[in-house]
Amino acid sequence: MNSPKKAYDVAILGWWYGKNYGSILTYYGLNRAIVGLGHKTLMVHEPLGYNGYRVDWPDDILSLEFARRIGYDFTDQFHYSELPYLNDKARTFVVGSDQLWNPLIGRVNDDLFLHFVRPENNRVAYATSFGNRGTEKFDPAFVAKHAANLQDFQAISVREKYAIDTARDVFGVGASLVVDPVFLLPREHYSDLADKGTVSTDGEYLTVFFLDPNREKVAVARRIADKLGLAKIRVIPNPDGGREPAQELWQVDPRAEVMGEDGPENFLRTYRDSTYVITDSYHGSCFAAIFGKPFSSIYNTKRGADRFQNLMDAFGLGERRRVYETDTAETINANPQVTLKIDLSGAEEYMETGRNTSLKWLAEALDPSKKQSASLHPVEQSEVVKPEFTANNEAWQIKRRRSGARLRVGTDGAARGNLVWCDLPKPVRKGGAYRLRIDWTPKTQTSSVNVHLRNPQSGKFRVVGAVDIATYEAVPRVDVVPFRMTEDGYSQFMLGAVHFTGPDAGAEVRSISIEEVPLEFVPAPPAAKPKPKPKPKSFAERAKLVVDSDLERLLAAQEKRRVPESLGGSRARIIFHAHALEKGLSREDFRAGFGKIAMPGLAREMNAWLEAGHSLEDPFLQSSAAVARTYFDRHAKLKHDVSEFWDNFNRDAQKLISKAPRIEGGVLAAAKEREIVPRRAGKNDFIDIMYGRRSVREFTKKPVRDEDIARAVQIGMQSPSVCNRQTGRVHQFSDPETIKKLVDIQGGFSGYPMPPRLLLVTADLDAMLFPEERNQPFVDGGLFMMGLLLGLTHVGLGSCPLNTAMGLAREKAIREIIGLSDSEVLISFVAVGHYKKKVLVPRSKRSSVDHVLIHHGKS
Repeated sequence: MNSPKKAYDVAILGWWYGKNYGSILTYYGLNRAIVGLGHKTLMVHEPLGYNGYRVDWPDDILSLEFARRIGYDFTDQFHYSELPYLNDKARTFVVGSDQLWNPLIGRVNDDLFLHFVRPENNRVAYATSFGNRGTEKFDPAFVAKHAANLQDFQAISVREKYAIDTARDVFGVGASLVVDPVFLLPREHYSDLADKGTVSTDGEYLTVFFLDPNREKVAVARRIADKLGLAKIRVIPNPDGGREPAQELWQVDPRAEVMGEDGPENFLRTYRDSTYVITDSYHGSCFAAIFGKPFSSIYNTKRGADRFQNLMDAFGLGERRRVYETDTAETINANPQVTLKIDLSGAEEYMETGRNTSLKWLAEALDPSKKQSASLHPVEQSEVVKPEFTANNEAWQIKRRRSGARLRVGTDGAARGNLVWCDLPKPVRKGGAYRLRIDWTPKTQTSSVNVHLRNPQSGKFRVVGAVDIATYEAVPRVDVVPFRMTEDGYSQFMLGAVHFTGPDAGAEVRSISIEEVPLEFVPAPPAAKPKPKPKPKSFAERAKLVVDSDLERLLAAQEKRRVPESLGGSRARIIFHAHALEKGLSREDFRAGFGKIAMPGLAREMNAWLEAGHSLEDPFLQSSAAVARTYFDRHAKLKHDVSEFWDNFNRDAQKLISKAPRIEGGVLAAAKEREIVPRRAGKNDFIDIMYGRRSVREFTKKPVRDEDIARAVQIGMQSPSVCNRQTGRVHQFSDPETIKKLVDIQGGFSGYPMPPRLLLVTADLDAMLFPEERNQPFVDGGLFMMGLLLGLTHVGLGSCPLNTAMGLAREKAIREIIGLSDSEVLISFVAVGHYKKKVLVPRSKRSSVDHVLIHHGKS
């Protein structure tokens, strides 16, 4: 550490070392605010050892060079197992503003929940974020572990209003709303820092700051410069590898000049002296307001659109400052908000009021004399200090020390069955939820230690949790193990020698405490923490990964179908049996009395459907009832007794069958129309449609009508499916931002403007009944999609299928964006829109018939 002998009032953890201006200036604001309150402050560098997302940062990166210029005291990087030593260097530990509590970010780990801080020290969170709204991302194991950590905080504040609900409802803690740390300092402070910049900022100019630049965003910026008559454009590149892309994208515009040297001071100076700002950065928008500049923001959906909306609402600006990367010159020119005049009085009031209230909150939170708790459910904690242990054999050596009990495993003692235990402060009861806290120093070469509870009467014991061990070094630590009890009689804490290996292995246990907590704080059962899997490299490894994933999805759908309430499974079974009867009814050599398997099966499923109270109007039920009516009517005409089958149906099912319209199911002549044919429009000749379909990638701005999409889908629905189970589904998207997010992940549409509409074709696994049908969803889905493509051609729309052959991470991202059911498998995206007949498309010449048609013997 830079100052190893220096004592600090506050230690700050967070991503202050990040290679971007948002992180650097966020923590600059927090650091200067805390120092301004009179506290000696230490910045803690990123601990190593958690996972691949934690990196050994170079010493000469932008953030560290800035830290040295400013004069921060900061630590070197060290292994996370050494974090407890910081307890002797600082009194209060603060986690700063960023998405430090978002489990979807790989760099989020225990240190950011201050798990290592001892009870005598304070824990505070300033403007910390859980990420975008929504709680689905918090799995039970994450909640169980970190609710306990957060409830040990003295004070918690968040930067998003909806995060107050998340803190309360998910983690059981109270949270206050404060401003982003960049607003803790006044404009004058940043202006003084900007004076230290080295870039030239003379004249009127447009400042452009894009974290994720592309041609569309650059085009929008140029259109704004055109409208405002600005002859200069100063581009601030993303300091994290953004200089080269910025230079490449802006070389087409002679007005543009890329900022010559990266640095927060130059960033601030370019902002301060600008005439107008356009940015896709949240903090870029913040600093436009701080410096009182008229600005436009492209909400960056990759980095959280909710943040932008919250900020603009707080400023009282609503959607007025928003522009889109799809905006044309016409829309920019017609936008009255793209002007050099701007009313930022709401933003000024928000920043001034927020700064005062937030600094007051921070001063109270950092005051060590004010003992308080963020927990909304204070619980009584029972503790045993210097516990007295007993072992079942001599494998354990137990010694009483002044600080606690010293436990050591003797030579060859690390084996199953060698146990040591002590009494808990109080017994635990069946049905209760608890947090067991162990203040100890374990030493072992194993990667984890199981924590057990023991019943002293029966000698039975059970595992209630596990503690991860990162290093063989003996490091003081406090571990919290949440658990639920399913039995009575357990009143002892127990360890097994098998988990303590290596020279001088064992533990020094200073104290053990236990507290009962509300049941919802400990989900049951706690999910086991998955071990990180090595990234597959070879074709075989990658293939196995996706095959395993497909198998898990198939099995999950099968389990779901077995649940009586599953409509998808019920429909599949009903139509499976009904279609078997339809096939029997269609035979020229009709066999009276057929259906000894299908008819009882249909009766069983229809009875179950009606008993469950499902809808009588369901088309699958109606069609199947009509099939049954056709079956019984046919046999009545033949005077063939099938009453044994009729008796299988309950009274409600019999009524439904008797009243079922015959047109809904059964059989018909092949030449007859199955259903009402939609109004014909566009091309009708099959050859014209089949040979006229093209993969069109460039579309006009003519609006696409919903009724045309619906007609094309109805045409696609005429495609066959296994046993008429009709597995195809179509998800339609018209929002430009959603379309761009999905297309960017798909990755096959780069270089083209976004399509007006995007469809996603899926197939539903709920309709698959047997393991041998594992590939059928893709067969049915492919047939359905071809019919859909032909339907789109028929109604005069251009289309281009965009494949979904992608890795698991991209598929997961797509599913999360649209909330797609796990039972649906991806078939293909389809870009849709109107197009000019002269637009160029790939020729994509087809091979010869002889190459495709293979004869197996002559007729």
